[in-house]
Amino acid sequence: MDALLGLSAIIDRLNQRIGRMAFWLVLLSVLLSALTATLRYTIDWGSNAMIEGQWFMFGLIFLLCAPLTLQERGHVRVDILYNLLSPRGRAMVDILGGLLFLLPVCLLILIDSWGYFLISFHQNEGSMNPGGLIWWPMKLAIPVGFGLLAAQGISEVIKGLAVLTGHRPLSDVAGGH
Repeated sequence: MDALLGLSAIIDRLNQRIGRMAFWLVLLSVLLSALTATLRYTIDWGSNAMIEGQWFMFGLIFLLCAPLTLQERGHVRVDILYNLLSPRGRAMVDILGGLLFLLPVCLLILIDSWGYFLISFHQNEGSMNPGGLIWWPMKLAIPVGFGLLAAQGISEVIKGLAVLTGHRPLSDVAGGH
């Protein structure tokens, strides 16, 4: 279990670093949006690349911050029944939810989006709009983001198993006392 907890710690640190770096995309997106609007309304000038850059940053924020949000238990949950369970029951729900729902969905999206990226990359797909951006880098972000989310799901399953086996305290489960 110690080796698995070590792997979980590595995954957690990786997703913390990536998520915290991606937080800066929020500021960059706001600044780019303000610049785009300012240029459009003051000198009647626009740029498709600037608009698409905003879209891409929003997508990157979503994809790269989702694993950290999972780690910090920030995703929306239906806690009515979950909170009635004991810490062990909550750990079981977390483990089963990760294994039966989160990981299969992440893996399906990762596999499907990888082909989507490869087609885009081989075609050097870009925007149909004049002056737009190339799109394959953003399409690469989809399997990368879901791969990181799947890794975080594995980390959460490991931590849940550690709670059930007594290698971590019961208070480590969401809502634990």
